[in-house]
Amino acid sequence: MTTLTTDRFIEAFAAQLIEKGYLVLRLNDPKVRERLLGVYEFLDEEINAAHKDVDRDWGRSLINIRNLFQPSPIGSFDKFEAMMRSRQVYLTEHPNPYYQDIVFRLPAAAAASIIQSLETPLRNLVGRTVDRYLEREKVDA
Repeated sequence: MTTLTTDRFIEAFAAQLIEKGYLVLRLNDPKVRERLLGVYEFLDEEINAAHKDVDRDWGRSLINIRNLFQPSPIGSFDKFEAMMRSRQVYLTEHPNPYYQDIVFRLPAAAAASIIQSLETPLRNLVGRTVDRYLEREKVDA
């Protein structure tokens, strides 16, 4: 299976949220933090389920992606937030007057293009990850 870089995953994760109509991540919202923890748990489950059935490169990709969603000891998602902030030039609103909100500015057509450019297994992983994120109680992304 192909590898998936953390950069590409974050880009695809945001694109999938945009396709589903979510244009803002409110990082201070406890429900959003709960959802991000759910993503971490989901990716951990994926790693454990695929441990013996996948090649090393794919396994390493999953671990690196999961680690982006690992909460800090105080419950923040610093790695995830840093990755999202590093995409502000083209993916998110810049400058953003509400710093704790990540506002996606990528057009829907560009988001769809990002998703479609992924190979099917990668697209499925991103889709399942976003579905896990959204399955928690409905909040403003």
